[in-house]
Amino acid sequence: MIGFILKEREENLKHIQLISGMSLPAYWIANFIADWVKIFIPVVITFLLTLVFDVNYTGVWLLLLLFCFAVVPFTYVTSFLFAKDVTAQIATFAFHFLLGGIGAFAVYILQSIPQTCQVGD
Repeated sequence: MIGFILKEREENLKHIQLISGMSLPAYWIANFIADWVKIFIPVVITFLLTLVFDVNYTGVWLLLLLFCFAVVPFTYVTSFLFAKDVTAQIATFAFHFLLGGIGAFAVYILQSIPQTCQVGD
């Protein structure tokens, strides 16, 4: 997602579309909807897998749905930190991978210690 945003910025595609008559709100709404659909598909698959493997936790569907609305604006904001799309893709992937890995490991450690088990849950 971030690569597409930066590629558009590098090639001034938004500017070309605005000159052609597209309104700025229409541009951002269309991009948000397209990016939200891209995120929503794996979230639905994840939710279905939690049902199939019977690992439902209370509120997981809400968390997954809120993730869709959170990651798209987060990606738009962090895109301003980068000048090249390749750098942005690698840095964003590393950030999400490390945060997800460290977060999952932290929860595992919290659940393993009897005094912090409830916090980990």
